[in-house]
Amino acid sequence: ARPITTRLTCPMGNDENIPLLPGYNLTLPGTQARKLPQTLNYAGGGIFVTGLPDQSHPVRPITARMAGDEKLATQGRPLTDKKTTLSDHVKGSVAVDPQNGPAPPPGAPAVAALGDMKLGEGSATPAWVAYDGQSLSYGAYFVEKALDGRDRPRKCVIRFHLEDGTVDVHEHKTDNSGIVQGRILKRHAAVGASGEPLAIADFQIGSTVAIYGREYNVVCCDAYTREFLSKEGLTIAADVPFPDTLVDEGPGVLGTIGMGVRGVGGKRVFETDPVEVVIGDESDQIDEPAIDPFTKDVLSFKCSWDDSVQGIVHYTLNYFLADGTVEVLEEEAPGRDPFPKMLARSKLPAGGAFDVGPPGEKTRTFLKPADIVMGQPVGVYGRNLTVHDCDDFTRSYYVKTLGRTILEMAPKPLNDGAVTHVHVDPPHNGFGSETDSLRNCHHLVPKRAPPNLRHFEQNFGKELRFNAAFAGPGLVSPNDERRFIVTFYLVDGTISVYEPPVSNSGILGGKFLERTLEPVRKPGARAPYVARDFYVGATVTLNSHRFELLNTDESTESIIRSL
Repeated sequence: ARPITTRLTCPMGNDENIPLLPGYNLTLPGTQARKLPQTLNYAGGGIFVTGLPDQSHPVRPITARMAGDEKLATQGRPLTDKKTTLSDHVKGSVAVDPQNGPAPPPGAPAVAALGDMKLGEGSATPAWVAYDGQSLSYGAYFVEKALDGRDRPRKCVIRFHLEDGTVDVHEHKTDNSGIVQGRILKRHAAVGASGEPLAIADFQIGSTVAIYGREYNVVCCDAYTREFLSKEGLTIAADVPFPDTLVDEGPGVLGTIGMGVRGVGGKRVFETDPVEVVIGDESDQIDEPAIDPFTKDVLSFKCSWDDSVQGIVHYTLNYFLADGTVEVLEEEAPGRDPFPKMLARSKLPAGGAFDVGPPGEKTRTFLKPADIVMGQPVGVYGRNLTVHDCDDFTRSYYVKTLGRTILEMAPKPLNDGAVTHVHVDPPHNGFGSETDSLRNCHHLVPKRAPPNLRHFEQNFGKELRFNAAFAGPGLVSPNDERRFIVTFYLVDGTISVYEPPVSNSGILGGKFLERTLEPVRKPGARAPYVARDFYVGATVTLNSHRFELLNTDESTESIIRSL
């Protein structure tokens, strides 16, 4: 491909064809720079715009393209004799560009411009710069019809953004209210009842402003809004309190069986304080001992219910001491669909009745720890659960705190009519360890028995060593003179016997009994030997050989004293 070239006239007078490549560019004398000036500058800690009507623009150079556009713009158009210029197209009216209007007189308030939705008109700093991120916040409420025909006041916040005159409305979200809350009106240039865009003058405390057919009652404003309007010379009324919220006439069951203090549609089901409803009144715990509200202790009971269709159903009832709430969990059973939670954590009325009394009544009673008795039923909304067992912590709590006896807290057998099969472990056949054999009896796929790590740490390396000899009548030479070292290992209960070699005795010494794989049982019993069975003068039987322990060393004596 042939490179693009241009014919340049060098100052030396020689004409050459120089390609337009890097390094071959020449700056011809007499060339004029055509850079456009910068009009947006930063000065004095803010944004400053130059070239406005009260600040003349620097002289811009006229380029060849600008001259051509000016020439085309002054030509007559077909079918008309009207002539326009380029400046008429570029420079709009004040309604299109507020910066083209005349500058306001010195000391004029900014509210005059804000009311006409032309913020900062004609000023040196435009509105989107002067009031960037600033808004006026008002507290308001609007009235909505409830499900039963009554009025429900709903609180919200109205914000008027100063930079562009837009408005948005938000409502604070409430848990379990049953009402769609959050953003009510998206930020935009909202229109009032008169059809004109909303301005600052439309928001007055104690008055009503209509936005798209919904009337908002303005009752207060924040400190910044009050300070801003006071500086602009506007009078702000005092704040007005919000009206009372909606209260339902009667309590519903939904608020007491795990759905909080609100029911369907956000209606409150209790007239009293929500904290008093969930936690309970102080009068409900007069007879109970003082309980730490931050405790995590839970009273756990095993319960059952006789279902005439599906038989006995087992449950776990947990009573939380921190707040007196109760939850009931259903235990999994073969052939039944999993339904793990029968009752969510909530206050359970005493007796399990549905009717908890009229609102505001202080005589309502809820289930307490003293109401739960072993072997007696506990009512859970029409279903009587029989308590027949509890865990160790619950049993100790009732004995130490409530004064129950061990007999009263003893497990009550559950008579479900089923045949109870007693599993009997078969005797050990001598092959392998007894622990491994029992694992084969209890599991189809046996696993290794879990080790006792604490016992291992306390007894690792500890051994009981004794000098021993054959015991029993009828000993003949040389067995009556043979001596052994019997060692008992505390870490796993195993035993080893060693015979020191004696020269010219005719008996080969060494290992008489290698260390066993498991603890050695006592003759005629299933219990193995333990550390307390080894002391000076004791007799032990190992593989049908009786050994009498003669003496020991100081290390063994110190270990025996520590047992």
